[in-house]
Amino acid sequence: MPDSASAWPPGVRYEFVLAETLSDRLLAAFPEFDAAEFQASGPSGERTTLTGPVAGPTELRGLLARFDTLGLTVIEMRRIPG
Repeated sequence: MPDSASAWPPGVRYEFVLAETLSDRLLAAFPEFDAAEFQASGPSGERTTLTGPVAGPTELRGLLARFDTLGLTVIEMRRIPG
């Protein structure tokens, strides 16, 4: 079985859309990402987008665990062109 980390192309970036705005303290937990806030359409409120590099599948799983540990809700995630 091939190693999934070795199949991961260099320069992979992801965008995570979170269901809430992040305080400065929470933003500090993600120094590797660029953050942007936006108003979602309808009554759903403000959202935060975090965009940045992800080195491999292990790091991706670690990021998802970090979101969960901090009580953040990821409503969308996508791999974006580097």
